[in-house]
Amino acid sequence: MLPAHWPKWTTILIGLALAVFTIPLALVLEPAAQALMPRPTPTATLPMLTYAAPPSRECILCHTNQEALRQTVSDPAELERLWIHPNDVHSTHGRLGCITCHRGTGGTTDLAVAHQGLVKDPTLHFEEECTLCHRNLPDEIPGDRLRTPHSSLVHGLAQGVTCSDCHGGVGHGFDPVSGNVICSMNVCLDCHRARNLRAELQECRACHIGPHDVAAALSCDDCHTSTVRWNETHLAVHPVELVGWHAQTDCFDCHDWPNFGGLRYVCSDCHQRPHDFGDENCERCHTPEGWNK
Repeated sequence: MLPAHWPKWTTILIGLALAVFTIPLALVLEPAAQALMPRPTPTATLPMLTYAAPPSRECILCHTNQEALRQTVSDPAELERLWIHPNDVHSTHGRLGCITCHRGTGGTTDLAVAHQGLVKDPTLHFEEECTLCHRNLPDEIPGDRLRTPHSSLVHGLAQGVTCSDCHGGVGHGFDPVSGNVICSMNVCLDCHRARNLRAELQECRACHIGPHDVAAALSCDDCHTSTVRWNETHLAVHPVELVGWHAQTDCFDCHDWPNFGGLRYVCSDCHQRPHDFGDENCERCHTPEGWNK
């Protein structure tokens, strides 16, 4: 309330003064308030994968037909590389369509036009498109007892390595993950040697998760000698000399899987005595060359 002796127009002056003071104050405080306000984290926008199975029909008709390919390819090795088994077209990756990953021009029988802009290995150029679907990339695959370098690859720590280096052409019948093709360890070794990655080749456990509890005393290569088949072994140490028929048996014909327990290293561990005389020391009469010797 204003004093009674003040003129009525004084109210107008006070209002104007307050407006003149408030407006600049608001202009000064508004940016500061905006800066202090919590900002929501924007949702990442995933890149769009162009689904191009229908325009890939002409690609499929040619690349699944060896006779058609022979009209343009004379080298048998190149013919084998370009030919796609019809069954692979219906695989998970095959159903995406050729152009989805390899680009090029669809819907044409003109060979030159169809191959314009073609990408031989999509993972060299569009690796992020693989991770649109394959987002949960494990560093360990317990079922296969393998360690994988996925984290290093995704975060760019392993430069120059692409999905196809390990997984091959997954839409072309080569898919070690699904089990359609077993990728020999020699593939890994050849790649590591070509890239001069010698350190990674020194320890089996860098890639393999051993199933045995003897790992503290033995390394994998004390027993395992093959990079193709794990049951090919040559033991560096063994309590019993493995000669004769003993040398031809699998480890777990005698030992308990996976930890080699349950043996006293006497004949009766594995052999049942067919007669009543004698004792458990079969070696008094028999040799590992055969029970009749």
